[in-house]
Amino acid sequence: MRAAVVLLSLCLPSVAFAAAPFIAAPVPVGSLVVPLCPTEAVTPGAAHLVTFGLPFPRGSVTGAQLANVRVLSGASEVPAFVEQLTPWRHRTNAALDGTSVRVARIQIEHAFTGSACENVSVSWGGVPRTQNRPALVPPRTAWHTVASGSFVAADGVQEPDVYAVLPKDWLARGVLKGVQDVPFDASVAPARDDPATMDATEHWPGYVEADHAQKNNFFSVINEDDAGVAAANQCPYKTDYEPWLYDRSATMYALYFRSGLLKALREAVRASDFYADHIDANGWFTLKGEDTKYVYPENLAYTAWLTGDTTQLAHVPAMLAAHDTFPDVWVTNPDRFWTERHAAFKLLANAIAWELDGGSAQRAKVDAEIAELVRHQDGADGQIPHPPAYVDGGLYHLGTQHDYDWNETSYGASSWMSVLLVDAALRAYATAEDTPTAQLIRRLGTFLRASVVITPEHSYDTYEDALPLPRYAMLSDGSDGQRNYEDIEHALDVAAGLAWAGYFADLTGLPDPTLRDTAAELYYSYDIGVNYWIRPAGPASGLTAYRVAPWRKWGWEQRVAVGFVWAMRAEGDVIFANGYDA
Repeated sequence: MRAAVVLLSLCLPSVAFAAAPFIAAPVPVGSLVVPLCPTEAVTPGAAHLVTFGLPFPRGSVTGAQLANVRVLSGASEVPAFVEQLTPWRHRTNAALDGTSVRVARIQIEHAFTGSACENVSVSWGGVPRTQNRPALVPPRTAWHTVASGSFVAADGVQEPDVYAVLPKDWLARGVLKGVQDVPFDASVAPARDDPATMDATEHWPGYVEADHAQKNNFFSVINEDDAGVAAANQCPYKTDYEPWLYDRSATMYALYFRSGLLKALREAVRASDFYADHIDANGWFTLKGEDTKYVYPENLAYTAWLTGDTTQLAHVPAMLAAHDTFPDVWVTNPDRFWTERHAAFKLLANAIAWELDGGSAQRAKVDAEIAELVRHQDGADGQIPHPPAYVDGGLYHLGTQHDYDWNETSYGASSWMSVLLVDAALRAYATAEDTPTAQLIRRLGTFLRASVVITPEHSYDTYEDALPLPRYAMLSDGSDGQRNYEDIEHALDVAAGLAWAGYFADLTGLPDPTLRDTAAELYYSYDIGVNYWIRPAGPASGLTAYRVAPWRKWGWEQRVAVGFVWAMRAEGDVIFANGYDA
């Protein structure tokens, strides 16, 4: 039985169930300070080409108004080439489709005085630009082959000579990811934290525990946890496909979107270039082969939008063709493979392709995939039986269709794989703002909430009491499909899915506080787990101090958790209870 819940601070706003706008408000007039950070490829004193993307909230700037985008170094205007890289697209509202700039591409030259970052400012909505560059120079002419750190020259990875680093508050408006978020707490430093300090602190205020963990585990996955970590215990990202599951690069971008850290941006770009170099002519990731759950245009889009270089986007058509090998429509054939994960990555790929290039055919693909998920959730035209105590919201399918992860003749669904669908559906919602997608996400939350049980049978042996965990698989009548001690490792990602379901419950006029309540309970499990995985003495034995096991865990937790804090709408307030007992 759950202990009496003692809330340390309210997680909901003072006006109950008032859903904030999903899309960030336009900023028609503004200015940003943008640090330009040189790499070792830059010679001080010489003018160097710099290209970057600047995202704008929808409705901020039209194509014609890009003439008023100015770059200044101090008080002096810098000659700049400015163009629209990607417009805001909308699948249902022609008045919003293509009528404002989502990402502008900016190109300048800058001479550095030394090796440190130097600031420029970018303004819009004011007086017209008077200093122009005549044409775009291919951005990759100012990239170099990486020869130190996470890659060496033999890896063939390239990166920009100069990085433009955007403020975390601006990135958190959600223009690139498609969902708004709350930036890292100001107390979270850029560097890796002392593991002894982190281990000694059981709980940080609000969501700061997650901020620290997202950053500290990043250093482990790029093999910069500690100099004492033995080679055998480092992440094998150059040779093994496993660390790339759930999109390793996009997860690094997720860290950048919340932190604004140069280190996160640089490693994300490098990882994306390595990944793109390993996409073959048929769209497959060569470290894995023909498996659509490793096919991700998401990180390629972020690289284009942030660096202004679109070279990698040439892979997208082949990647979409690879995803087309996964069936569009679920059927009851017990031999027909189907998982929420594969469906999610297909929807995500097609939604991103629509954002990049638009087109009626691509719009129709996204519309059809959402319609099919809704049909499936509604029972697939009567194909899915409704037993007593049927739990609404799951994308139920047979155990045989899901690699026998539950009884072969039973209908079940996976909790954390359903969160991948929530993430993809959020992306689709941002370009349609439609009721069917909103209800799809809300109802997925009904399933996710039912999948959570509170049990002492979890894998955190340093914590004796019961904790909430999401069962890997739940049958359509609410009973166990598959339950494991390790299911608690999906506490954060399932909490994110529930937080978004709570948001859409409010937005659709069907408020359900238990959705966010369950998310808060799962966040407590995650909070406990962060300390469980820290071992300050590990490097003395050749082990990491910040354990990430398996390596893909950082991706399954953090890529889909973008927007979690915003959806909870606590903005740093403490939201979890003080504990549970059996």
